[in-house]
Amino acid sequence: MKHKIYIGLMAVLALASCKKLEVEAPEFDVTTPKTTYKVGEAVNFTFTGNPDLISVYRGIAGENYDFRTRVTATGIPQLNFTTLIQNTGETNTLRLMASTNFAGKYDPAGIAAATWTDITSRATLSTGTDNTASGTIDLSDFKSADKLYLAFKYQGYFHPTLKQPSWFLRTFNVNNVLPEGRTSVIAAIGQVGWVGVDVKNPSVVWGVPTTGQVTINGTGTDAINTDNEDWVISRAFNLSSVSADTGLGLKTATTVLTDYAYTYTTPGTYTVTFIATNASRDDSSQIVKQIKLTIEP
Repeated sequence: MKHKIYIGLMAVLALASCKKLEVEAPEFDVTTPKTTYKVGEAVNFTFTGNPDLISVYRGIAGENYDFRTRVTATGIPQLNFTTLIQNTGETNTLRLMASTNFAGKYDPAGIAAATWTDITSRATLSTGTDNTASGTIDLSDFKSADKLYLAFKYQGYFHPTLKQPSWFLRTFNVNNVLPEGRTSVIAAIGQVGWVGVDVKNPSVVWGVPTTGQVTINGTGTDAINTDNEDWVISRAFNLSSVSADTGLGLKTATTVLTDYAYTYTTPGTYTVTFIATNASRDDSSQIVKQIKLTIEP
């Protein structure tokens, strides 16, 4: 008898564990005393209901609810990087190159088959000072293309006395500056995907660590003093790519929240979006509430 009861109890528990944990739609609303405020004046949002989760898109740059799934946008693509040169001797050994038709074949033939634009004149390169800033390099003339590859071309030559220098790339950032004022990172230095290609003189090649801080040493102990050409080429960049806007989490299931305050620092019209969610391991239900605010100077 006990055995039958035990089996029956286990069956009930098994059925309970298999049952989907459904949730009810959250009860939630949000109000403000008014909809027009001054810059620097706190906006107080009052909540009713107690959903498991509350998040907010405040309508500021990077928190636009309408852009929560956006992955591309037309902005101003920009590049900046920092460099160091050592063992100076030969000049004009480093060139910044760009291509919109490189086919991704990282070898001398692939480089030769592509059209490359020399954009070195847009950048400031180190003359001996570490972390020399390139300045902001506008890449807008390339943004109509589906892809852009960036590269550094190192070119030395035989000389009886002048050294082929060493170059160090410290930082490298490709950004999309969006109309709303937000800068979306397309790639930082560790995400560039550098690939080194030796074209001439295999005793000198680009070092490509996982950090992306590539280096080349034309005066290393194994370097042969002869004509030299080496490239280090990025992955393909989509200059219109952006990261989706995200909201700010305000409440979790273990907390109670009755209000929230935020102060806007720039005049304008803002659509503030609150998302209230009830959730279980199997199910979720949410509602969206929006308030349009005018912020005056």
